[in-house]
Amino acid sequence: MSPRGDDRALAAALRGWMPLQRWFQGKARDLAGVSLVDEAELAAHGRGVRSLVVEASYEEGPAERYLVPLVADDDGPLAVEQQRFSDGLSHPEVVRALAAAATSGATVPTRGGGRLRGRPVTGQAPSAQASVRGLGVEQTNSSAVLDDAWILKVLRRLEAGAHPDVELTAVLTSAGFAHVPAQHGSLVLEDADGSETALAVLSDFHAGAEEGWALATAATAAMSRGGGGGADDLHDDLERLGGVVAALHTTLAARLGRAEAGPVEATAWAQGMRAQAERVLDLAARRGGPATAPVVAAADAIAAAFDQVAALEEGGPLTRIHGDLHLGQVLRTPEGSWQLLDFEGEPSRPLAQRRAADSPLRDVAGMVRSFDYAAAAPTGGGAPAPAVAAWRDEARRRFLDGYAAGAGALLPPERTTAVLLAALELDKAIYELGYELSNRPGWAPIPAGGILRALGARGDH
Repeated sequence: MSPRGDDRALAAALRGWMPLQRWFQGKARDLAGVSLVDEAELAAHGRGVRSLVVEASYEEGPAERYLVPLVADDDGPLAVEQQRFSDGLSHPEVVRALAAAATSGATVPTRGGGRLRGRPVTGQAPSAQASVRGLGVEQTNSSAVLDDAWILKVLRRLEAGAHPDVELTAVLTSAGFAHVPAQHGSLVLEDADGSETALAVLSDFHAGAEEGWALATAATAAMSRGGGGGADDLHDDLERLGGVVAALHTTLAARLGRAEAGPVEATAWAQGMRAQAERVLDLAARRGGPATAPVVAAADAIAAAFDQVAALEEGGPLTRIHGDLHLGQVLRTPEGSWQLLDFEGEPSRPLAQRRAADSPLRDVAGMVRSFDYAAAAPTGGGAPAPAVAAWRDEARRRFLDGYAAGAGALLPPERTTAVLLAALELDKAIYELGYELSNRPGWAPIPAGGILRALGARGDH
């Protein structure tokens, strides 16, 4: 990249500013330096936008790249020589310019020899005068709503390669799948070497929609107080949600292909499950208390569940999946339709793994595990009241009924489904136990109870 006169001063200013931003993910690491990797100039109604790709390097571990759109601003927090700058996403005209770039198909050259390219999907775009408001709940990305009808998500931490959320929502929108917010376009950086990096995506915004997690926890809180909380109606909705998830997998298989898992895949799944269980059970033995002691004692039963996976001769279809499905990733619109969100997959996994075909039952296991968390939320991680525990079990049954009714040929044979789904639920609960022991020890009883119930259902505990 050809240098600019203020590059060094700008990098120095960014080094102090970036760690203060909510989207910066390296706060727990020792920052060694910041450098400018690439830059493109966008026009936003007469205001220049410096769209920077910034690399943060650390004393240990890999570097990270971030997208930082800056605009000149006399009151901005970034002082660079004789100028001041602020984050462009705090300015409505910049948000509108990024949305227009994503939906126009235009290209903008970069200093590094690449180009920013818009990739329209529907041909629709917000007006040049659209109202703009930020969403303050974002952590790793930055989002803004335009005219209460569109949402622009800017991907702050950048990863080279096709981004699963951008890729899959474009495929699903083009397929006419009605249960994702329609994607209207995306903005990508095409490097001189031919690689690409997603920067932003523009989609429908469903004003007034309710998050599945909020719906479920409101119902369980009401039941904990002795009320109904609309629990029966929510069970009906969750059965419909099961059908929506089945339709998702069917559509992805039709558009992106499917394969069949055999002994090689089954063995690999079991190996991964065993390795994680070994790590987490060791952690539970060292850090856990009375709630986790029965899980540690059940190590042989856990191993036996994963041995059954390794013994499978067929593992059913492999397709692209959501990858991180739970109640916090679904919305119920005012019209009663379910919308599935955030197809990024588990952020801790490498991009290639998140884009790989997998068993659709992994999504199913993730969703039913979240019912367990919704049931425990009113007690802050403690055992739910009997009525709430019964709600949890019925929610699981109804969701699985809805999925089975819609999945058709995507379901493997009955025994394979039973073995694999039980193991995937167990594997997910073990992952959750490791997370809770490391981050929220008071919540460790939730996955610990889930592990023991899964083993009890198999007759192993």
